Amino acid sequence: MKKQVSKLVYTFFVLLSSLTTFAQSADDGFSSFSFTGSSGLEMPYRLHSPSMEASTAIPLIIYLHGAGGWGTGNVKQISGGNTHGARLWLKPEIAAQNPAYVMAPQIPNPQQWGAPGSEELSPYANVLMELIGQMKSEFLIDESRVYIMGQSLGGIGVWDIIAKRPDIFAAGIPVCGVGNTERISNARGVALWAFHGAMDTTIPVAGSREMVTSLEAAKGNIRYTEYPDVGHNSWERAFADPRLPQWLFSNIRGQSRK
Repeated sequence: MKKQVSKLVYTFFVLLSSLTTFAQSADDGFSSFSFTGSSGLEMPYRLHSPSMEASTAIPLIIYLHGAGGWGTGNVKQISGGNTHGARLWLKPEIAAQNPAYVMAPQIPNPQQWGAPGSEELSPYANVLMELIGQMKSEFLIDESRVYIMGQSLGGIGVWDIIAKRPDIFAAGIPVCGVGNTERISNARGVALWAFHGAMDTTIPVAGSREMVTSLEAAKGNIRYTEYPDVGHNSWERAFADPRLPQWLFSNIRGQSRK
């Protein structure tokens, strides 16, 4: 696979952003923060902290928004279509059994989470790595259970980040994304569950199929669910899968399972 992401995909993100309406208020359950990286880039983020006082280390979940979450207002990444992935982990029936910190950072238009054509992380992914480091120093986080997930723009980010920083994450959920098939073998030790809609005309399903095939060839820990009747909004089905929470929280970095 060529190491450059299609310019057509990028153009779509720009067009989609211009059509997205701004959410009027933030969803409850998250607090608002901002982090400035060593590069000087500022990244707003929302953080959900469990209501109980943690006496033992608990997981950290990172959710990377799609193009509908682009902005600087620190709201859109947990609103609209991004609600499915960002707020799933706050549902009482899930949070009661698996309390976790849930972080939803935000990047401005037209920045990217992933940089599949580069050997380096994208500028804002670098800021995210620094933010994760700060989270580990400030909160009682189980460093063997750091999870990353994202859709569309964020799905591209998940594929790219885990390929370049596989030592940080126990599991990842890339939804309707695409990445570098040559580099993804680096993430063979990260548990992954990828999702895509077969009728997706925005990021064609071949993107996930090729990544999955590459990981299977590298003997990676990969699950794949493809919806034959779904287009680009596969995140609606993916984050509604009742098997997903149990699968996610069962994964511990360094302990391979499928």
